[in-house]
Order: sequence, then C-alpha cells, then structure tokens
Amino acid sequence: MENFTDIDYELACFLLECVEQKRYTWTYVEVAEVLSERLNRPVNAHFHLNHPLGKVVYLCFDLELPFLSAIVRHGGVSRRTIGSGFYELARELRPQYKAMEPYRAWQQELALVKSCRDWSPLRRTLYPDA
Repeated sequence: MENFTDIDYELACFLLECVEQKRYTWTYVEVAEVLSERLNRPVNAHFHLNHPLGKVVYLCFDLELPFLSAIVRHGGVSRRTIGSGFYELARELRPQYKAMEPYRAWQQELALVKSCRDWSPLRRTLYPDA
C-alpha cells in the first residue's frame, strides 16, 4: 500500500464498504461520483479510475482475496460489457481466465466476491490502527 494515492485508498475503502453491505452493482460513473464527494474534487469516470482499480486488484491478489473491482461495471445498454483492463489483469493473475471469454471471467470473479465471507485481511490493511 506504500504506493497508494488518496484515490486508490478511498476506492479500496469504498469497495470494501460496498461488499460488506452486499451492494455489488456499481458503474464507473457512480463510483466516480462517490469518490468526488469523498475526495472533495472531481473524479472523471473515464480517465481517473483505471489505475486505481488496477491497484485494488493487485492488493486483493496479494491478500489472496477476490478482486473487489469486479463490482464496478460499465453502464449503458450493454450489460455484458466488461472493462478490458479488468479482464487483462484477471487473466494475468488468474491464468484459468485465459480460457474464458471476458464476460464469463467477470461472472466467475463476481461470484467469488459475493461468496467471500472474510474481508478482514483487507480491512486490517486499510485500517491498521482500528
């Protein structure tokens, strides 16, 4: 976490709060709006979220947790559109996803997020003094 910026940290905290409250459906625009409020500055959904989401994926991987970023999706008409960044990272870190099409890999990871009952490693990492 030493190279986490404020947006990386707030995103990780927000996504953790979401899964602990069983709120699993967020669009990039919705997440950007929440982060804009939390950071008290504009966050552009199209430019400012890719790298922070990637950092959260790597953090979850290091902690042997499902990838929290799976709860963030593109909005719009195609509900089957999965971010290419998510799919590329997921394929890199979970080789079994190389044989799956992006939507199926995302479904698999989202199922892991929903079934995870112990997010305490992430909570301890984000809030070490709590």
